[in-house]
Amino acid sequence: MTLRNIHPQSRPAEVLAQIQALFKKLGLFEKKLTLSHQGHKYLASCDSQSFTVYRLIEKCHHPPGEPGWPVCLVTRETIIDETSPPPLPQDEFSSGLTLPDWLQLIEKTFGEG
Repeated sequence: MTLRNIHPQSRPAEVLAQIQALFKKLGLFEKKLTLSHQGHKYLASCDSQSFTVYRLIEKCHHPPGEPGWPVCLVTRETIIDETSPPPLPQDEFSSGLTLPDWLQLIEKTFGEG
């Protein structure tokens, strides 16, 4: 399976199944992954219910993920991708990455080479 097999018109359940297969193949299923992108930290995970990428607020006195906000969510029912054109410096909510971009970053960072 390649990341390019995820077609934007696919049903959410099909997309989630493909993501779950990728995470299982990489040995990352049900693990929390910390990622960095353009100087910001994100927490990603995939389990039997969903795939999520969550932006973490730096220099906070709470555990990772508190506070923060989701930037990408895939469940059997929906796909929410909080991407936009390249983020403006004042737009702290935009990651600028699409769902396939997140999956490529995860595979590149945690894959088997």
